[in-house]
Amino acid sequence: MKNSHAAFILLFLPTSLLAGNIKIENLPQETIYNNWLVSRCIGKSTDSEKTREDAFRSASAYLEFSKLPIDAFDKGEELVSQTLQKHSQGSVKGSYHTMECLSLPQSAEAKIIFKKYEKNE
Repeated sequence: MKNSHAAFILLFLPTSLLAGNIKIENLPQETIYNNWLVSRCIGKSTDSEKTREDAFRSASAYLEFSKLPIDAFDKGEELVSQTLQKHSQGSVKGSYHTMECLSLPQSAEAKIIFKKYEKNE
């Protein structure tokens, strides 16, 4: 019962209070890069203009705090495009772009790109 009350209270806390301890500049470089990948992927996959703008703004914020060379992001952009060309299927018909985007940072390709360019930080 206490857990449900805590969850209910969290719904009404301003997000600024919840996110106060999470600062982009304090994140590991790999997390920044992975979050950039997901943001770019979601922005490119959505048909909602508001979501696209939000995702691209988020990607820009991550890019601003990254110490990786721009080539890492060029390669990441190529990887995002390749990922979105896949046609994953599930038990329910439709697109699975969000799932693909969320899985992108765990892909071997994303890890290879990061490892290659982290040496140049």
